[in-house]
Amino acid sequence: MLSSAFTGTVSANNFQSLPKPDWTFSIPDGHEYLSDSNVRITNQTLNFMSMDNQMYIFDKKTGKQLSKTDYTAGSNLIFSFFGTYAQVAQNGNVYILTSIKNSSGVIKQRLTAYNPNGKVLWMKYFDEKVRSISGVSIMPDGNLFVYLETASERVTSYRYSPEGKFLGKNNWNASILYGFVNGLLETINSTSKTSSRMTYFDFKMKQQFQYHFDFKEGIFSGFGPDGLLHFQKNHGNNVISFSAKTTKGKEVWTKKISNVSYYDDMETSMTVKRNVFSNGFTGIQSNGNFFIIDPKGIMQTVTASAKMYQTAPDGTVMLVENSKISIYQTSASAKTKLKLLHTVNTSELKESDPTFVYEGEGIIYVMTDNVQINRFDLNKQP
Repeated sequence: MLSSAFTGTVSANNFQSLPKPDWTFSIPDGHEYLSDSNVRITNQTLNFMSMDNQMYIFDKKTGKQLSKTDYTAGSNLIFSFFGTYAQVAQNGNVYILTSIKNSSGVIKQRLTAYNPNGKVLWMKYFDEKVRSISGVSIMPDGNLFVYLETASERVTSYRYSPEGKFLGKNNWNASILYGFVNGLLETINSTSKTSSRMTYFDFKMKQQFQYHFDFKEGIFSGFGPDGLLHFQKNHGNNVISFSAKTTKGKEVWTKKISNVSYYDDMETSMTVKRNVFSNGFTGIQSNGNFFIIDPKGIMQTVTASAKMYQTAPDGTVMLVENSKISIYQTSASAKTKLKLLHTVNTSELKESDPTFVYEGEGIIYVMTDNVQINRFDLNKQP
């Protein structure tokens, strides 16, 4: 495969220090952090789950607190992350699946819908006894999909409209681990001790394709936003090969990379939009270099000191480096080199244990050890 390195500089918006924040909000509940797991961002709101299971919803433009909700009240399921049990819709409504014990001691699953102001819109209860896996996801048409594992490779699912109208029920002789990811529902069947069958369905529950996975292929990473199936294989000596195949199993590309410390998890962005980052497969190496592999398998590398990174639906990526943040514009083709858009000197935060979340379009949220959320717009001139 071809590879090209990017080491030059272009005209960028350079900040010698952090600009004045658009707003600041202090979380009163002790030590907190921001990450792509406990934050969701819509067109109007910033949703944040605290470590003590409080969900804060802010007007993302002004920082005004719209609501604070104890979303696990009365539940024996405690969590502080979005994803499996909590989903945010584009209009800011939140759907949370928890388990509760009624007065008779029976545990039931409960789906609760909240609006951004914290008002409970509706609730649904489920009688199924869950074996271990349950969750809620938002389908591409905006409707809700609830899945409840009742036995090994046995799942019951329900579909509801955003208003809580019942749309249908299905029983699956398969496992469902994540609900809808990148537009499709994946079900899994074990076919032998060393193989599995993945079947994919659209939001109308119509089968789209199947893939028979042999464990000799390595690890199956999932169906990506690029419409390809992704795999990885450990070759020892800190070398991992990443590969992508069509839904019919034809290899599109394979790339061996050494000393990889973090890479794309194939999941939807924390920014709640119809579009997701789909310009390529991304990751960072242990030396801090960032890489992106385009859909044809051509890799670009940015020389950096990145400790972590986040992608955004607009095709940009934020690298959190040593005392610096860098934001690049990527392209779906490696023929177009990555373009440096913004750099910010963050050395003033060195002693404050900062955590970062990137919305895209040059918008960054920062939390420091004084438990303040700060919003910065890097499109403003330094």
